[in-house]
Amino acid sequence: MKIIFPVQKNQKGKATNDEFNFAGFNADSIVSLAVKSGMRTVIAPAKTGNMYLFNTSTDTNSCYHKYNHRDIIKELSVACAKRKIQFGLYLPISVKQDNNSYPTSEKLNELGKKRITELLTKYGKISEISFDMIARTPEESKELYSLIHKLQPECMVSSDAGNGQYDFCNVLKYHFQKDFLECKWRYDSSLSSNTLSIEIDNAQSDAKKIIHKMTDVVSYGGGFLLNLHLENNGTINEYDKEIMDNIGRWLKENGHAIYNTEHSPFIEDFEWGTVTRKGNMLYFILSGKYPKDGRIKLYMPEYELEKADGKLATCIQKNGLIDIAIPASAYKGKNINVLTLKFKQNIEDQKPEPIRAITLKQNNSNPLYSISGFDFNSTYKSTVKYSWYFEQLMLKQLELLYTEQETGKNLEIELDGKTYNVTLNNGKPSPRQTTNGTVWGKQYICGPEKKIFHAPQTIDTDMENPPIEKHMWRETSAEKQTFPASANETYYVMQYIESPREQNIIIEAGAGNGIEIYLNGKSIMKHLNPYGCGFRMEKVLVHLEKGNNQIVMRVYNRFEKEISYILRPSENQTIYKQELTLPEMSKKKNHKLTVRQTGLTSEHDDTGLSNLRIRLRRIAL
Repeated sequence: MKIIFPVQKNQKGKATNDEFNFAGFNADSIVSLAVKSGMRTVIAPAKTGNMYLFNTSTDTNSCYHKYNHRDIIKELSVACAKRKIQFGLYLPISVKQDNNSYPTSEKLNELGKKRITELLTKYGKISEISFDMIARTPEESKELYSLIHKLQPECMVSSDAGNGQYDFCNVLKYHFQKDFLECKWRYDSSLSSNTLSIEIDNAQSDAKKIIHKMTDVVSYGGGFLLNLHLENNGTINEYDKEIMDNIGRWLKENGHAIYNTEHSPFIEDFEWGTVTRKGNMLYFILSGKYPKDGRIKLYMPEYELEKADGKLATCIQKNGLIDIAIPASAYKGKNINVLTLKFKQNIEDQKPEPIRAITLKQNNSNPLYSISGFDFNSTYKSTVKYSWYFEQLMLKQLELLYTEQETGKNLEIELDGKTYNVTLNNGKPSPRQTTNGTVWGKQYICGPEKKIFHAPQTIDTDMENPPIEKHMWRETSAEKQTFPASANETYYVMQYIESPREQNIIIEAGAGNGIEIYLNGKSIMKHLNPYGCGFRMEKVLVHLEKGNNQIVMRVYNRFEKEISYILRPSENQTIYKQELTLPEMSKKKNHKLTVRQTGLTSEHDDTGLSNLRIRLRRIAL
């Protein structure tokens, strides 16, 4: 639970605390509410508006100096220690910068270091710390991360530190797309407080909505954060308190399906609700729609059901099929019900259907994601690994196919639990030609659009349906352009290609701070360019279908005063082939392979292997 103090603003829009006072603030009552509501951590701001909420030697504008020596952070830390609940902090760090230029500071200023040191040495154990979401240099982010772990090694650093230097990520609404992430993460939510018009008796239904979101998040492996807003006198809003009480009652009865659980083992989503697990236990959380036939059916032949919770449903297992009959009453009322299934074996992740393909490539993979970005405006879901579950008898050799773009990259390939480290520098060139009759049509541009870098992984656009409201596609004859731009502006470039047959071609694509390539509506490549890189051109391998194909390039500007792009066919259509012979032939039928690039600035950066193909061979050539 995160505490939010009200911030007033003067006529010029500058934050003040003129109308706020601490007369009704009581740390014990806030922490007691958190414990009663099932919260495991209380997070407090070390600064709100222009006032520090702790006794700092760096600034006299603090509650300690203005409100009879009150140290709000100390009061909360003592209250949390008394009730054995974790205590975390949020600290804004001010940096003067032009929003349309890269931050120039390369290290934390001395005052910033001193405030962090005070917070992490005077108030006991701090479970986590987060910051504002401004842009920082990579050097500053690394220094911030290192300083915190030097002072308190177990203190978790949030992604707000910037540039991928974090222990956990604060995931906002637009990032949560029901994907399993390779990083520790937490969904940031708010209570629906509105004291002017909402009646107390609606608090239970509002609590149900929050619990629904919470169970969704936990079923995908995330944590859940609630923001509790205080009144101007420091007291808890009564309606928010009622919501929290309802959440607490639900967690008291059903917390076994939330606390210390793992994400759902199933690949698919369910309309009837969601799933968590713990060892040999499965928890079916009935947060969705009542099944049309009143039954939940799951095929789990590798597991033997021992018993099931029979309060709301009857459950049988026959020939590997779990069949649960759900009464309609389980979905009625103001509570979300939970069914518990106990098995004789621990529940493992469900394996997808093995693919039968000679070549492993991006479009038949299971991408694995994290969260990357310089700062808040550039934060997005990044692809950090590609994974395949495939069928292949007598596997002996992998042939790695790549372009000039991948030459020199270091790969970590994990195959059936064994790791192989490979540098792409020994491939045999295989020059190719684009099929005769391949026609590049007209090129169009649309923009600008003011937005952050994060965007959906699909796009639906054509000449009659531009991607930006109140903008139209404009024909352009130039394959390369540079023009003025402002911070956080996005442009789209559209290119049609007519192909006489199915084929792979290499294109050249260039952009400023960030780029995304969509092929026939689906994203095939996306990343931020390295920090401080104003422009980068690269090769992109594109699989064309027979007939008309559409390429859309999304070009993103974060910091530059101008933006550039290139979109054109590559003169060099060479593919490189490099062999990886396994120490011994694998006689397994099904295999799991994951690949990632090593040596990146952050483990959360895009792996940059969208062009890579892996051909499977039974014998070594």
